[in-house]
Amino acid sequence: MQKVSILGSGNGARACSAQIAAKGYTVVMWEPLEGAKDYLRLRETKQIFLEGDLNLCGNLHDVTMDIAEAVRGASIIMVVVPAFAHAPIFEKLIPYLEDGQHIVVMPGNFSAYRLKKMMAEAGCKTHITISTTETMPFACRIKTFNTVSLYKRKYAIHLASSPSSSGTEIREILNDAFAGNVNYLPADHILVQDLSNANYVMHPYPVLLNYGTVEKNPDTFRHYMDGITPLISEQMHNLDEERVMIGRKMGFCLKPILELMKLYYGNNNAQTLYEYVNSPETPYADLVGQNVRSRYITEDVPGVIMPIACLARKAGALSPRSDTIINLASQLHGTDYWKNGTTLESIGIANKNINEILTILE
Repeated sequence: MQKVSILGSGNGARACSAQIAAKGYTVVMWEPLEGAKDYLRLRETKQIFLEGDLNLCGNLHDVTMDIAEAVRGASIIMVVVPAFAHAPIFEKLIPYLEDGQHIVVMPGNFSAYRLKKMMAEAGCKTHITISTTETMPFACRIKTFNTVSLYKRKYAIHLASSPSSSGTEIREILNDAFAGNVNYLPADHILVQDLSNANYVMHPYPVLLNYGTVEKNPDTFRHYMDGITPLISEQMHNLDEERVMIGRKMGFCLKPILELMKLYYGNNNAQTLYEYVNSPETPYADLVGQNVRSRYITEDVPGVIMPIACLARKAGALSPRSDTIINLASQLHGTDYWKNGTTLESIGIANKNINEILTILE
């Protein structure tokens, strides 16, 4: 059975490790953080359990902090970390890449452009494929060192690859590794994935428009159930229309986030995001706790919203709602999210037009 390396050890990385190992693949999970408290226990037991929407046990081949050991001979290398961790992980990974390896980043968040740029700067000419999803396959949280609570799996998500000719092969591998649980569907282009992260719509407004309430009730505030009201849902749909228009200016027909939610978690008659998060299909009912400096702002504003707003300018599209979110979050957090995040310079496309940007990852 093929070797799959999972780079990362957070919620999604552990869930993916368990799922793929349970299918019989040789899974090695790489821990990127020195001194991580769970590392030694996982290295000893080499087991991760999923409980909730899926109940299974994955027996890992190894858990290591040696990235060379982790990726040696791997057919698939899955990078399952937040966007801010992409650059330091890619820096460690690039010297050990082997011809023919498939890199899969979940979710993509412009990582394919960043990896291409960093490989070129390092003089790395290794022939690999790069694939990305627009989202994680599971809504989950770590419960104990070896157990992940899986609130809900996504029935289907999208995968795009560069070169695009490799897409079918990689989807077949992932559809086998996740068989019966998550289906991987083709996407038109990796940039479509970068423009389709649901966090763009689902995360900023429920925090920013409930800022005082979140500040007062960090332990009990429910981001989705309390934070998304009918009026806030309306603003979220307006933001989503802006995102879809930006995509249209680049030549893409992006799916609305409500449509993606129904694809991920189950179809129903909901007409709004408010209705959907309060429906039986919601994965969010049990998610409690929020704070005004959560990753929903500190990661998603500079890593998802800001680069799309910058691309909108290149495409000749307006992004007033995205700009307002970036400016307001910057003011509230005392930082400049226009500069401190996934800038177009950092991913190597600042001096390119839209057609050139698309060509990089054909």
